[in-house]
Amino acid sequence: MKVVPQVFYKHPKIEKVLVDGLSCVILKSVQQADLQNERYLAAHALTLVLNGALQVEDPDGDITMVNKNQMILLPKGLYMISDIIPKNDSFEAIVFFFDEEITDEFLINFEETQPEKVTTSLCIKYDQNLRLFVDALLALYRGKHQNQFTKPKLLEFLHLISLSDHGQEFINRLQALKNRERKNIKVFMTDNFAKPLDIEDYAYLTGRSISTFRRDFKSKFGISPKKWLIEKRLEKAATLLKEKSDSITNIALQVGYENTSHFIKAFQKKFNTSPKQFQIKFRKQILL
Repeated sequence: MKVVPQVFYKHPKIEKVLVDGLSCVILKSVQQADLQNERYLAAHALTLVLNGALQVEDPDGDITMVNKNQMILLPKGLYMISDIIPKNDSFEAIVFFFDEEITDEFLINFEETQPEKVTTSLCIKYDQNLRLFVDALLALYRGKHQNQFTKPKLLEFLHLISLSDHGQEFINRLQALKNRERKNIKVFMTDNFAKPLDIEDYAYLTGRSISTFRRDFKSKFGISPKKWLIEKRLEKAATLLKEKSDSITNIALQVGYENTSHFIKAFQKKFNTSPKQFQIKFRKQILL
């Protein structure tokens, strides 16, 4: 699973136009299909498809196809995303990531409405005002590294969307994100503990503040989230090492460790042996 926008910052073929923490504007252009790619959006995103198409599946299984010159609002969360590339061509998109600090500042300007249940992603018409803004943004900031303008330009972009045909619906969606429905913490954590997410991410995805998440978690599992995650991930790692001959790095990734050395250290502490020695021992037993 890829965590974005962080992974985009490290990609040599993805152009960073403006970047400030998790808020950014990036240009993506790829010639090779990236199908059924599980991604965690660490910030809300507005994705404008410039060429090709984008297929998005949300956690409820709802699928949305975004075509050329269409834009979609993807709230922070888990998705299955496929880049659809035309034959002998490329997929191109510009993505605007904005964190909750920007969302909160933007929403101050609007009267709060009754919260609605968000069931599908919102597609937004790429009208003339938005087109002029994007063209000017790229002309002014590409290759300039003037990242101090990230926040004001994103706020301006959100404001222009609020004036569009989908403006009220867009505002309603952002307001609804502040009143997210709580999910069953036990079911969600059991299904998703192997993803490379932090406690803050799990809190958000289950519709809780960090303090409420820690309290609810302790009442359900009897231990802290951090300790529980380590135990579950290492238990799954031990099972995979017994059953597979995959590399240690690959096993680490499968149980939510992006840093292999951290995984090896944690595994050694729990099992008093390295993952590699553990794997060799059980592979030998199978051969015997």
